[in-house]
Amino acid sequence: MTSRSNAPKINFRALRMTQDDLSEPQKIYISDLSKRYSSKTSSSKKWARDNYVKFCDWINTLSFKLSIKEMIYPIISESSKGSHFTDIDGNEYVDIAMGYGSVFLGHNPQFQKEAIIAQTEKGYELGPQTKLSAEVAEMVCELTGAERTAFLNSGSEAVMTALRMARAVTGKKKIFLFRNSFHGTFDGVLGFTNQNGTFPISPGTNSAMTNDIELLDYGTEEAFERIAECIGECAAVLAEPVQSRKPDLRPVGFLKKLRKLTQDNNTALIFDEVVTGFRLHTGGAQHIFNIKADLVIYGKSFGNGMPISAVGGKKKFMDVIDGGDWRFGDMSKPETDVIFYAGTYFKHPLSMAAAKAVLTELKATGTEHQNRAGKLTERLCEALNKFFTDEKVPVKLIYFGSMFRFESYGEYALHLEPIEMELMFFNMILRGVYTWERRICYLSSAHTEADVDVIINAVKDSVYDLRAGGFTFKG
Repeated sequence: MTSRSNAPKINFRALRMTQDDLSEPQKIYISDLSKRYSSKTSSSKKWARDNYVKFCDWINTLSFKLSIKEMIYPIISESSKGSHFTDIDGNEYVDIAMGYGSVFLGHNPQFQKEAIIAQTEKGYELGPQTKLSAEVAEMVCELTGAERTAFLNSGSEAVMTALRMARAVTGKKKIFLFRNSFHGTFDGVLGFTNQNGTFPISPGTNSAMTNDIELLDYGTEEAFERIAECIGECAAVLAEPVQSRKPDLRPVGFLKKLRKLTQDNNTALIFDEVVTGFRLHTGGAQHIFNIKADLVIYGKSFGNGMPISAVGGKKKFMDVIDGGDWRFGDMSKPETDVIFYAGTYFKHPLSMAAAKAVLTELKATGTEHQNRAGKLTERLCEALNKFFTDEKVPVKLIYFGSMFRFESYGEYALHLEPIEMELMFFNMILRGVYTWERRICYLSSAHTEADVDVIINAVKDSVYDLRAGGFTFKG
């Protein structure tokens, strides 16, 4: 047990930019930008002002800084199609948030909409099973190589369930995770490890929930040695094979060594492919890296915006959901103990109908959608990286497949996000390119070459605008 006094101290002052940190020309620039931004999105700002009192949501204050307070409100969408959406002021945007990465085939595709409407006409009763559940499970297994599949509503629920499965099967407790990965909001993964131990990263999370987890640096020899040292007590190693926050880090050799170590020592290797599954390849990073995990967590892309997730994997682990296979007409019975697994909206007929439509499309088209989105992302990132280099802007785009992220460096490396970066994103929104508050970006198979041109020009014009306002982007 670690002492609460040893918990990491967070300097919240360092995470906020106040007016005192800015020169007079910069203050004038931000004031002018705030007016332009508020004018263009006035209905969204009014919506925020009118609804914050009753409507509680983390987006309300995400990325809050006093210096840009007048622009801290969500853009409110009215409608969407393909790679675009329109807000309640009538502004149209090229979307590079794409539902936090969940929308891979574009907003509101006709084939998916028709499937949802058809199921709505039939009904979406809960309680009895629908044929859709087995049909979608069969397709997930076929496309990913999983032996069995179970469904949930969110990635967080799937992570929680996968860890419970691993502990039940192995009889061990310890879980290793990696820094810069995101595994949702389950208390059991909300930890931060330093030299004094592991501590909760969120108020309200009991320290007992994080006692059995440890975070390491992804892909390092030190991490492998630490896991090997504790493998006798380790129930699972949980990894995003490609981290959404660090898509350029792809330690395949490290993962292959982990695969052998865990396989030889009754430890589950769990891949969190909520983001990468189906987006990079129908078989996910497992296929690309040729590494078969024991359990794999899916979400986002195979629902294309609908609330659905899944845990798939080896029968040895999956059987703790229902006791394993048995037959009618003989003396067979469930052979394993079962974990607690339940959710009213698991296998919701509308989500299942949407997922079946998406998987049918992905199966029919092979890697066509992934290749298209990946090539567009490569053109976008390489063009902007050249621009940043030529203009000596300390920013680069890191990417893999159709995932990308703006990353600052130089003197800004110690900041959560430099003020110039924040202002660049607001400028991009002014120019018709939408990013969400965490700035992890995605293209979809619905994006076009013209969309990429819009994004490139929006970034360039934003940098020029900021420089004219007194922000130099010093490297």
